[in-house]
Amino acid sequence: MKSKMKKRVRGEMIQIKSKKFIKLGITFVVLLVIVVGLFVFIERVPEGKVAVVYAPSGGAKKVLNPGWHMIGLFQKTQQYPTRIAIVESELSVTTSDGKKITLPARYEMKVDKAKVLDIFKELGSQNIEQIQEGYLYQRLFQSARSVVSEYSVLDIFGQKTTEASAKVTEQMYDKSKGLGFIIADVTLGNPEVDDETQKAIDARVKSAQENELKKQELENEKIESAKKEEKARGDKQKLIIEAEGVAEANEKINDSITPNLLKLKETEARLKHGWITIQGSNGIIVDKPEDK
Repeated sequence: MKSKMKKRVRGEMIQIKSKKFIKLGITFVVLLVIVVGLFVFIERVPEGKVAVVYAPSGGAKKVLNPGWHMIGLFQKTQQYPTRIAIVESELSVTTSDGKKITLPARYEMKVDKAKVLDIFKELGSQNIEQIQEGYLYQRLFQSARSVVSEYSVLDIFGQKTTEASAKVTEQMYDKSKGLGFIIADVTLGNPEVDDETQKAIDARVKSAQENELKKQELENEKIESAKKEEKARGDKQKLIIEAEGVAEANEKINDSITPNLLKLKETEARLKHGWITIQGSNGIIVDKPEDK
């Protein structure tokens, strides 16, 4: 009788444990489904980007703005930057004088949010890095090849690099804006050249420096000459003023000599020197004999 009771109790305990294990299993499965669902059905789009939702068999569906979003079981997303990103590249092109050069290049780009569906339809599910290395690189290469072919290697290495960069920017912008890529500020770096070309470039730089030095020397000479000329004008003006002052003084003196003054001076001289001789109206000459 006791053995039957023990068996019965043992059976009930086994059933209770089995039910607990089943509940734990169900709970685990539910949690697993929830976790997997979070990864599969929820998509986070970071700030500065948008995402195109697409199905492998049905194409693009919609565009997601930054934030958390629910997506379908068989749907995927592709993100595109709407903030400016810097892209660096390297180009092999030929100059107008037939020199093959390798140019480092960099540019700024972002995606027009209103055209991301067009980009996806045209380029498919490529990510932005693949687009930069493929589609955008080809536009950059075409633009740089066209522009650089108008310049010599010395021009590209010298002061006309900025001018060439501006032309490449304009061409690449025109080639890319239709699909929805906004390109700005293409910058061409210093080219890599062979030893012979490098010597020619060094010689040109040296010549330019010498010309700049001569130009500065001429400018200094002009400045010094202008200073001397200004000083001469000042000295001349000073002499003129002094001469005018002397003339004015003489005129006043002449105006002050009157017949009465002459008579007075004659009388004073006669009294002092004995006798005088008056010549002219501009002065008195006293002639005193040695012994009279």
